Amino acid sequence: MSETGCVFCAVVAALEEADTCPAGDAGHVLRKVQDLPASVAILAPDEYYRGYTLVVSKTHATELYELPDRESAQYFNDMLRVARAIAAAFRPRKMNYEVLGNTVAHLHWHLFPRYDSDPNPKRPTCETNHMPRLPEPQEYAETVAAIRRYLA
Repeated sequence: MSETGCVFCAVVAALEEADTCPAGDAGHVLRKVQDLPASVAILAPDEYYRGYTLVVSKTHATELYELPDRESAQYFNDMLRVARAIAAAFRPRKMNYEVLGNTVAHLHWHLFPRYDSDPNPKRPTCETNHMPRLPEPQEYAETVAAIRRYLA
């Protein structure tokens, strides 16, 4: 189920047909990590935190409680599966989980792996001002492949 005009509904639809689609910022690309039963895992363009991934619900909803029980449980399990894969691939010190929806009102988790090299390890990621880290295509591909290995 999608909603007309929803950014993430359009992204989910685009990633059904391809492994990449344009992101909101000019020149940025979203890369599909994997289709999951209730969601799609998408590597974030800004890889300041290597492995930063979004887990976007395939069903348009603005609140978790709007999904039927079985689907919300599957969506949560999809998110856990991706978090475990990121942890196995990159061995972060900690994983941060965010589900906000204030900017894009479509269910999506932000999974931020936190590392020993983190400049502000005990504070939320949004409190660390940084220039976006946009790796070369090969590094994006390696990151996606590393996460996929553990999702298999």
